Amino acid sequence: MPKEMQEEPKVHSKKHLARMEKEQRQKKALLISLIAILGAIILVVIYGLLNDTVLKPKKAVARVNGSVITVEQFQKRVKYERFSLVQSYLQYALSQWAYFFQSQLLSVQNQLDNSVQFGSDTLDTMVKEKVVEQMAQELGITVSDAEVETYLQENFGYYANGTPTPEPTEIIYPTSTLSGTQRALITATPIPTEAPTEAPTALPTSTATLEPTATLAAGATAETALPSATEVLPTETPTEAPTEMPTATEIPATPTPYTLEGYQGLYATMVANVGSETGFTDADLREYVRGIILQKKVYDELTKDITPEQDMVWARHILVATEPEAKLILTKLAEGEDWTSLAAQFSTDTSNSANGGDLGWFGHDQMVQEFEDAAYALKIGEISQPVKSEFGYHIIQVLGHETRTLSSSELSSIKSAFYSKAVQAAQDKADIKKYNIWASVVPSEPTIPTEYRLSSSQ
Repeated sequence: MPKEMQEEPKVHSKKHLARMEKEQRQKKALLISLIAILGAIILVVIYGLLNDTVLKPKKAVARVNGSVITVEQFQKRVKYERFSLVQSYLQYALSQWAYFFQSQLLSVQNQLDNSVQFGSDTLDTMVKEKVVEQMAQELGITVSDAEVETYLQENFGYYANGTPTPEPTEIIYPTSTLSGTQRALITATPIPTEAPTEAPTALPTSTATLEPTATLAAGATAETALPSATEVLPTETPTEAPTEMPTATEIPATPTPYTLEGYQGLYATMVANVGSETGFTDADLREYVRGIILQKKVYDELTKDITPEQDMVWARHILVATEPEAKLILTKLAEGEDWTSLAAQFSTDTSNSANGGDLGWFGHDQMVQEFEDAAYALKIGEISQPVKSEFGYHIIQVLGHETRTLSSSELSSIKSAFYSKAVQAAQDKADIKKYNIWASVVPSEPTIPTEYRLSSSQ
């Protein structure tokens, strides 16, 4: 190659070299920035996935004396309660009795539609269950896996040791003989033969007087059914109508084979159906059942010393809104006006005002404290001064005071009131914290299918 054709090597000046180095540094910095941005995006995505699948489910929605209720537990429980209630709704909505239960079905529908309130109620129930669980620990009460399994088997109608013998018919105890003074007092008031089956609507205690089945479906007992904490059930039924809404976890309509294999198959099917809608696993369901049994054991332990013989009072009252009204009632009574007529005219307790304000026989812890204290302090025939309670002002007259042998329903009512009061006292003393996160994670599913919803005008 001719010498003149050879390319002369380029000689870069210092200025040119500096510019090249600067450009390389800029490219490198840009590349690093792009990698950092991409890395940040990946981290955000990974965190979001971890937060939704790992971190958030473990966050606390509430703490009870340091014991945590997690987002995952809360969401599963709400879905379970909603699923149970939806299934109960559908069974009644599709039954031949649907027409008779329109108002109850609409109430259930409204309850499910208000998902935030539904979640709040469910969380309150879970908090109370935590309190009972901690009470059980203090009492040394435990529930074995075998007890859980037996409960599940019997709930599906499988009895490993044979079908249980029916309980004996309830003994009806004779009523007491009224004295002449009592007969004179109740000339216009029917004589009660036993305690009312429901607490007076104007005089509830500060807690519900129910057996420890806050998580049980209405009509079920802690021994016989898987529960639904938030279920709303029919209160009236037509002739020959079903008396209760079945829960989602009750025995299927087909006859249950009374074999272990039959029970296991039905149980597996139920767990699969519930799990697909709620995320409940076999372990979740067994833990749920453990809580039911635990509540029953705590109930039995707390009430074991309550005997059928109880110091009870039979009283009637006239309830008014203000103290001047109460004093006016006393004046009218002093002037000889009839108690029954005054109760019908003035008493705001409509559950018994037409019956002379008669509350029947009641024991301790069945009325609000102010009312109970006043009633137990009165002699037969004596009328109280105005007694103030959260409901207004009461004029009370005691019609009877004696030790009575209770029927099973009366005894159950007194035990339930005692248990509720004990649980409420424990809850009042507990360190309970609820975190606002619960409202943002509360599920609104499952819900009633559109084709089965009722119009609000119905």
